[in-house]
Amino acid sequence: MNDGNTLLDDRPLLSPRRTARLLQTAFLLVFALSTTVLLLVDPDAALRPSFLMGSLLVVGATALAYTTAFDAPHYRLWMLTMPALDHLAIFAIRAEGTGGVTNPLVLMLAMPAAWVGLTASRAALALLTPMVLSVIIPDIVFVLDPATDVAAADRSIMLVAVYPIVMMLAAGIAYLLASVLAERQQQLIAEQASRSTAARESERSRRLLDAVLDTLDVGVIVITPTGERVLMNRLLRDSPALTVRGQDPWEAFASIRAFSADRVTPIAPEDSALARVMRGETVTDRLAWVGAPGKKQVALSVSASPVHTETGGHLANVVLITDVTEYLQALEAKDAFIGTVSHELRTPLTTLAGFLELIAESDEAFSEETRQWLDVMERNVQRQQMLVRDLLTAAGSRNAPIALQTDDADLLHVARESTAAIAPEAATRNIRLTVDGDPALGEFDALRMTQVAENLITNAVRYTPEGGQVHVHASARADELVMVVRDTGIGIAPDDQERLFEQFFRAADARASATRGVGLGLPIVKAIVDAHGGGIDVVSEQGTGTTVTVRVPRKRLLEA
Repeated sequence: MNDGNTLLDDRPLLSPRRTARLLQTAFLLVFALSTTVLLLVDPDAALRPSFLMGSLLVVGATALAYTTAFDAPHYRLWMLTMPALDHLAIFAIRAEGTGGVTNPLVLMLAMPAAWVGLTASRAALALLTPMVLSVIIPDIVFVLDPATDVAAADRSIMLVAVYPIVMMLAAGIAYLLASVLAERQQQLIAEQASRSTAARESERSRRLLDAVLDTLDVGVIVITPTGERVLMNRLLRDSPALTVRGQDPWEAFASIRAFSADRVTPIAPEDSALARVMRGETVTDRLAWVGAPGKKQVALSVSASPVHTETGGHLANVVLITDVTEYLQALEAKDAFIGTVSHELRTPLTTLAGFLELIAESDEAFSEETRQWLDVMERNVQRQQMLVRDLLTAAGSRNAPIALQTDDADLLHVARESTAAIAPEAATRNIRLTVDGDPALGEFDALRMTQVAENLITNAVRYTPEGGQVHVHASARADELVMVVRDTGIGIAPDDQERLFEQFFRAADARASATRGVGLGLPIVKAIVDAHGGGIDVVSEQGTGTTVTVRVPRKRLLEA
């Protein structure tokens, strides 16, 4: 602001040029008007040398305000020359004829006094004091003269008493006004600097974000809750699929046709990831094929999520798009290889199983040791047949749901048969295997659900230490059938639970236990349950046990 010597360090809102010219010109006009009136009332007073000298000083002060020196952006003490000349002019005029018709002229000095106040300088106010007092010196002398008329003396006393107060009040009000304006100016400058800094930081962050997004191998789209475009990274902006024939990538993305996992069934517009996220839903790794069926298609994994503010307001929607064509092609090649190998293995295994059955019919011809070897061979052939079956099921369930042959059946009956089939293995490990429940009648594929039950019960038995318990429960609810397999086994680590249904994945504890398996049982279980339109819940704690709950719709029997 000011230090008492220089008036203002920052550019003021009221510049010296404008205020000086405005107030001084107004002062000159009022002085000219007063002079005109005085010529009419008392020509002799207006023609005195002292009045002419004062007039020249007023004109000089006005001319000074129009010099280039007053174009300076800041107030300086030397600028007080202008109001000083004005006060000197009135002093000269009133030096002769004090107490006469020239007394009202002192009121005009309120304008230069106000200009001094507008400098917002205490030093300027201090310098104004002698200027004001100089104007009333003739009045003081006039009052002290014994020859002065009493009435005239009273008028001069009133002027001496009131004039300094009025002038300093005018200067003080102007000073306060200038101080407020200066403070507001500083606030505006600080606010502008803050906004400028924020704008630069925002621009820097935006450029950094754009640079990061443009280097990703994942497509990123950001839109507002009302569908307005916000951001599309370079991968999508330059994508041949979205810019073919010079199309606008935004328009192309909004109108692109997508197909479900079978590559043929179109995804309805209202069921697209974009439409769902606009409704506030979250989409995770949804597979969509782009391209006309029968022609070259691209597989995309689409995730979408709404972004909310701290207060819960819907800020934006973000869509992530990943090209997984090569990954799916690799999976399809692997599935084709597994399917081919599995088919090739099925024939010799079937032949071996047939010959073992023929040999078993004549087992009395063999020694006890040979019969034991034959039993081992039979168990291994059965195990390999089961593995081949699982491989074929896993290979065929990736691109399309497992085909079902549904009919009226009882899930409790399925659970009991599956439990009975695995009971011998549980008995050899001294594991208590039990089953209970209520009739669970519904419409489902009994053979496939038997496969589900056997896989779950087998896992429970294999990963339960000797002396443990496995319990199977089946029941029916209003609209679904439920089967629960609960064990007191080794449990599953939290990190491994997220990957339980991945093909060929085996938990670390399972690998450490040396329990046989290739990681296909639970993926097949999930594929079968998904084909029924059901769901699976897994609750497990290491060292305590695992509970797996399977739910499938009752369907037709529910309607009956």
